[in-house]
Amino acid sequence: IVGNAPLVGILDLPGTRRRPPIRLFFPSIVDIGAKNIAEPKPAGYFVDGRVSYLLQGFAHVAIAGHATRFHRWILRPFLWLLSLVLPARYLKIPGTVQLKSRNRNDASAVKYAPPSLLAMTDGSRREGGGEANAESKRRRQRLVVFSHGLTGTGEENSIYCTALAKRGYVVASIHHRDGSSCRVPMPDGSCQYYRHMPTGEDYDPNHRLEQVRARAEEFLYCCTWLVEKGAGDDGPPDDDDQHPVIDDIRQHLDERNIIASGFSYGAATASLAATLEPDRFLCAILLDGWFHIDYSSRGVEFDFPPESFGMARPRTEPSADAGVEATNSKTKGLNVPSLFVNSAQFRSYKKLYGATRRLAGRINASCGEDENGNEMAEMHVLPGTTHSNFCDVVFWLPRRLAGKVFRLGDADAYEAHKSILEWTARFLERF
Repeated sequence: IVGNAPLVGILDLPGTRRRPPIRLFFPSIVDIGAKNIAEPKPAGYFVDGRVSYLLQGFAHVAIAGHATRFHRWILRPFLWLLSLVLPARYLKIPGTVQLKSRNRNDASAVKYAPPSLLAMTDGSRREGGGEANAESKRRRQRLVVFSHGLTGTGEENSIYCTALAKRGYVVASIHHRDGSSCRVPMPDGSCQYYRHMPTGEDYDPNHRLEQVRARAEEFLYCCTWLVEKGAGDDGPPDDDDQHPVIDDIRQHLDERNIIASGFSYGAATASLAATLEPDRFLCAILLDGWFHIDYSSRGVEFDFPPESFGMARPRTEPSADAGVEATNSKTKGLNVPSLFVNSAQFRSYKKLYGATRRLAGRINASCGEDENGNEMAEMHVLPGTTHSNFCDVVFWLPRRLAGKVFRLGDADAYEAHKSILEWTARFLERF
């Protein structure tokens, strides 16, 4: 985790009627002269240390039984006791400070670091001094909106989001509540578990098509809420639940150059959001994306989401020629510069990787090259990696122990994260 920002502030925002929960990462400083204010503490990997909460969600994903007596009276107490001894409950994210307050009247020693301050922190290393520094001060802060994978949460890519914030970006990690997360808190105090989709003879591709559209709509609403003051809920305003630092951040965000990002199902979500409203997005960072649905046993197979490929929705009734209909002229497909980083595991799935290459090819065909002759769709594969290498799993245990407990392919898991971050940083520097 390297970069210009002195620290990375993390603010966990609960969901409201229209907005899902967000974990917000931003460049920050600590006001060491502040009086009568508690010293800020580093942020943990999980909101409020809720390891047991998420373990119960993962258990439901595995056995689909959160409402059973076994889950309620045996599994839930066991997972709570287990969470008390797991290192993930106590480990902290390096270089971060946690903002706890959700009350606008509460003071905090943690302050947002705007682009002008970040420019001053490395001004001594700039050659030519004044002009370069003045240009950096004028630059608006870039917003990255991140979507998690299927059965995941808005907390499982915290290292990646922290690293981007350390480099000067504001990052909003969404915890989707469309039924694709293992478990997510709802505004009324209840929680929503992962929604298992019908399989076999009952399979219907519309389930995923409707779900990814719902995720993309959450994604786009979060973009709007983050950059536009007053974009609140129907009912009590969102401002009641936010920290004053958000107003400071909003003043500096570049509302027309948002970076869409996501992992797995989140990559598909980000691609659809950027397809639906391309004018809002500068580029996309798509990590091990799920870009193909293959249920050929039911005669259903299509690139996903079809809108990103410039295609109409697939037929829902199985037939000899089932698949995707002819291109819909009203759908242009994903048309923003994009970085694709893939695991060796997903690279080995011929149809899935073929869809990823097709999506990249469409972007290159429509966007061309930059001024240096580089293609607008950049692709990388991490040798020896699995799909899970893109999450924080390896950081949830001390390093010596993690290597023995988690076997994530043949690659060094820490070096894999480093490569993902370096490719991301170099790609973003192009824009």
